[in-house]
Amino acid sequence: MDKLAILIYFILLCTIILMMPPYGDPAVVIWTSKVMSITGFSYDPVCSKNIMSMSGSKSILLCVRSPLYYLLLAIANNSYKIVPIALTTLFFGLQIILARLSGLSLSIFGLMFPSIYLLFSRTYVDTLTTVLITALLIVLMKISKEDRILHKTPLFFIPLLLMLTRESSITLPLFLIGISLVIPEFRKKNLLIIFGGWIAGLVSWQLYIVMSGGISYSDFQPHIPTFEEVYRAFMTAITPILPWEVRSGDIQAYLNINLGNSFTPLVIAALHFLGLLGVLGVLPLIASLIRFKYMNKLILWQAIFGLLMSAGLLILKGDIDFFRHLAYLIPVTSLLIEMGLKELQKHSRLTANLVRLSYIIMFTLYLARTIRLYASGYHFDPCQYLLKRPEISSIPYFYETAC
Repeated sequence: MDKLAILIYFILLCTIILMMPPYGDPAVVIWTSKVMSITGFSYDPVCSKNIMSMSGSKSILLCVRSPLYYLLLAIANNSYKIVPIALTTLFFGLQIILARLSGLSLSIFGLMFPSIYLLFSRTYVDTLTTVLITALLIVLMKISKEDRILHKTPLFFIPLLLMLTRESSITLPLFLIGISLVIPEFRKKNLLIIFGGWIAGLVSWQLYIVMSGGISYSDFQPHIPTFEEVYRAFMTAITPILPWEVRSGDIQAYLNINLGNSFTPLVIAALHFLGLLGVLGVLPLIASLIRFKYMNKLILWQAIFGLLMSAGLLILKGDIDFFRHLAYLIPVTSLLIEMGLKELQKHSRLTANLVRLSYIIMFTLYLARTIRLYASGYHFDPCQYLLKRPEISSIPYFYETAC
């Protein structure tokens, strides 16, 4: 029954991926991949900017992203949605393997945490990051049980690929230090292989930047997050429908009736209910982390590292699309939810069932939102965007790929 439920959920998620129109950041990712197909370099048009020289003349400073995900999209070309579907397939398969290695049986609810389908239904680099980290965890768990030569190759190449996927992978040595402290029996030779792969990836990434003639992508804006920013980050991670983005007109559009001003309090109440659903969905994560003493040390450290990374990125980058900041936590989120649901079930079957129901309701709402977005025909127009950025519109490959 669990396998059938996961299969149905997987098909629905792939349907959402196919329907999701390119907009905002995902559209810029696609645009960047088209630029890469022409130039060989992943120049990001949005973060490329004018700089003023000492003589007073202006020049363009090209912003270059870690290339691997953009390369996959460039190869897929107009069939780029194959990439997120393939990564979703890999993620589901790897999660089932990881659960088995951890002594768990993965159910559909472990895969229904909003951040998971929010991430995989968009065209985001972080999907590849999440898949690679999940693969690394599997190799680490296998090698801790049977240290075979067969496992040495992925130990080297996965960190290399991570460094070519996401700039934040520069923090991987902190992950290795944590493993050496939390799991002192883990062979240091294996950690050195991972570190060697990371070094090779770091060097390759820097050589790529130098060859491109641009600078590495960085939108860091270090700051102390406000309470409102923390709240928004939390909400974007736990619910697919953000209360502050929904208007009474949206509700009317879904129901195809005119509710009138008298129904405004009901709309407000509905928005608070959506937030409550998200909070319910977090309960299994809290329940599992409370029982950390009984958790696999590697899974526990990945959870801690993922939380540290998401908190660090909140400080460095802010709360926009915060679910993407959870790319280092999502590899173990499904397992944490499975463990947490079992704990909740022991104490209150009603609470556990309410959590399961919240996941189903939130995903159904997200599916309805995607259908409406698809039906509206909305998409990001890069050519229109260039009108606001005349300084980059003169660059041929930006103009050609946009217009």
